[in-house]
Amino acid sequence: MRLLIVLTSLAAEGCPQLALQLGCQWQEQGLHVELLCLRDQPKDLQSEFEALGIPIHWFDLGSGLLRYPRLAWLSYRLCRRIRPDAVLSFPLGWHAFIALGARAAGVSRVCAHVGNLPPVWTGNAFAKFKLLVQLGRPFTHRLLCCSEYIRAATVRDFAVASRETRAIFNACDLERFTTLRSASHAQPHPLPRLGMVARLEVHKDQPTLIRAVALLRDQGIDTELWLIGEGSHRPQLQALIAELDLTESVQLLGIRRDIPELLSQLDLFVFSARPDEGFGIALAESMAAGVPIVATDVGACREVLDGGLCGQLVEPANPEALAEGIRQVLVDPHGAQERAIAARQRALKEFSVLAMAHAYAVELGVI
Repeated sequence: MRLLIVLTSLAAEGCPQLALQLGCQWQEQGLHVELLCLRDQPKDLQSEFEALGIPIHWFDLGSGLLRYPRLAWLSYRLCRRIRPDAVLSFPLGWHAFIALGARAAGVSRVCAHVGNLPPVWTGNAFAKFKLLVQLGRPFTHRLLCCSEYIRAATVRDFAVASRETRAIFNACDLERFTTLRSASHAQPHPLPRLGMVARLEVHKDQPTLIRAVALLRDQGIDTELWLIGEGSHRPQLQALIAELDLTESVQLLGIRRDIPELLSQLDLFVFSARPDEGFGIALAESMAAGVPIVATDVGACREVLDGGLCGQLVEPANPEALAEGIRQVLVDPHGAQERAIAARQRALKEFSVLAMAHAYAVELGVI
């Protein structure tokens, strides 16, 4: 069986990392996987896909309205040439034209990934987005949502039927995150070490976390913060760090390939997310690593953390609430450890790559 996975780019972020996990798992199961990218930059994960022997195709769509029919035509031509049995599109909206071309070429099933809340707050932009989703309905077998929270919003806001959707949790490579913490954590840190793994983009909320660290300092609680990830908002975050006189406390570590090792060195993982967060792979990874967690109380975090049983939940976009949540965890290590144990058990049960790959393969009709 042959599968084509479609990505916007090979940036080192959620969807390309999920595609990498799926590609690796499916190839181990004897499926043939190929990759299509709609943009040639960034290429952070190109070497990882190439190491697996996954062929990569690139489209040059140009600009303007002609991009849409061009995407359908190029998808048709590619699918006629490589003959996939199924297509998985991570771009949502664009998937309508990918699905049109693929189905015209004889592909039996096309599924699209839904990883974020429908952006209803964007007005006309959302109206266009919704129209694209509606256009894709006749050609799309299923919308695969990363959580029940996202699935419910997809049905409600995109006006699709429940039977057209399915919730499949994102996953992480659990083995990479479950073996390092005990040895690394044997040596205590001079200051409590906090960390967050996420792209430095507007849809994340590192500014609230940085302000919370400043509030803790003003309350006499000094901490160290690692912000792991890269993105277009690095200059704004650097300016905020300087403005709050936190240059000695907050480090921007950029893109890293040693996330398990970094998580094993944290005292607390803090996930400062906005309401449009879909799942948060880094949140699942920190659960698997056994790191105590504080996260903002938005739908995805509440679902992943089992309503707060697996981590402390605080009001979103509120530096005071986040600082207080961090303080509570730091002064109650026993309670934090109990939640961390529950989180690790939940991660091992719910967030395995094998379970995710199997569920996707069922919907794609390749097993």
